Amino acid sequence: MTKTITEWISEGEQLYAASLQEYEEVNAKLQELEIVLMQKQEEVNQIAQIIGKPLVEGNRRLTAQLVDDHGPKSVPNSPSTIARALTGRNLNR
Repeated sequence: MTKTITEWISEGEQLYAASLQEYEEVNAKLQELEIVLMQKQEEVNQIAQIIGKPLVEGNRRLTAQLVDDHGPKSVPNSPSTIARALTGRNLNR
């Protein structure tokens, strides 16, 4: 027996809902772990300061965003602009 389009769409919706729920659960766990990690880093650094050990630096999660390409001059690419972008400073100078 072959599936109808409606059955395929229904099955896809169910798969999507289950995957989305699992994603949200994993994301919530990740956020909880990031909080615990930050607290542990603070604790380690407090102890490190007292006993003269180096501080622990946290790893930052990197995110990226896709932008539409509006031509070669859409984003200024001078060394100073790139440096400001990497340091998080305002690009509208």
